[in-house]
Amino acid sequence: MRDEKREAGCLFHFDNHLSKDESTFGSIELYQIGELCCESGYEVEPHFQYCYEISYIVSGSGYFYIDDECVRVGEGDIFFNSVGHIHRIRTGSSQPLRYVYMGFMFNDLADEEFAPIHTFFRSASYYHSKDTHNLMLPFYRNIDEFYSQKPYSNIMIKNYLEEIIVLSYRAFTEKAGSSTRYSPQKSPNSVGYTVYSVIRFIENHLFELGSIKSIAEKLGYSYTYLSHTFKNKTGMTLQRYISLKKIEKAMEMLNYGDISINQIATKLGYETLQSFSKAFSRIMGYPPSLYKSKRQEEALPEQ
Repeated sequence: MRDEKREAGCLFHFDNHLSKDESTFGSIELYQIGELCCESGYEVEPHFQYCYEISYIVSGSGYFYIDDECVRVGEGDIFFNSVGHIHRIRTGSSQPLRYVYMGFMFNDLADEEFAPIHTFFRSASYYHSKDTHNLMLPFYRNIDEFYSQKPYSNIMIKNYLEEIIVLSYRAFTEKAGSSTRYSPQKSPNSVGYTVYSVIRFIENHLFELGSIKSIAEKLGYSYTYLSHTFKNKTGMTLQRYISLKKIEKAMEMLNYGDISINQIATKLGYETLQSFSKAFSRIMGYPPSLYKSKRQEEALPEQ
């Protein structure tokens, strides 16, 4: 059931509480899923954590409390609460805190498939990490499935729930900046592997990409070799490819959730809204504001 709330200090709260007969999605029992946006200084009162909960901070900053421990969270953070602890949330003093969340448990079907993840989640009262896999999109897609109830929504919801759980687990367990994670095997026939490794790196680090020189250094190549090899193999420059992937991701983000164009520009590493708009227009032929308005018109119900 969708529950739309407006409390003092709460800008909006969209919440889905599921009844017993509609909560099972494969090996996952979903208790609730939703989105909350709170004014600065607002506090979600202490409550007992009766299920696992994964939260993704869309914007703003605040504090998540687990029993007597306080953790500062900010835009792009993932936070996991385990069962059996007292949890409360307080927004920061300067700007609203906006986050999406899901409460769930594993059922008996998860014993084999999700056993390592289940064991990991039970091993600590909470986990906190920066998002390294663009978790916001499966969250918003899932919430959209609940609200729209299109054909086969249950199948899509199950897939998105599993994606959120697996990507959260990866973010909590992967070591950021591992020097062995993208170490290409250099050989006379490694050109194809070189291009594949850089494509994988870009896709997995789209929100934190530095210069092409820094990408080359992380992958163990020289700037000249990487630029030349990529252009020779794909027919486009590496910078052009990065721009295409960023605009592709921007369009995804514009399709799901009420995310401002300025927020998207910042997440994708553009210094100004104007530079993002120019990059978008060079590829699409029109600015992101026009794309967003077109999508909103398409989403309006027919009269």
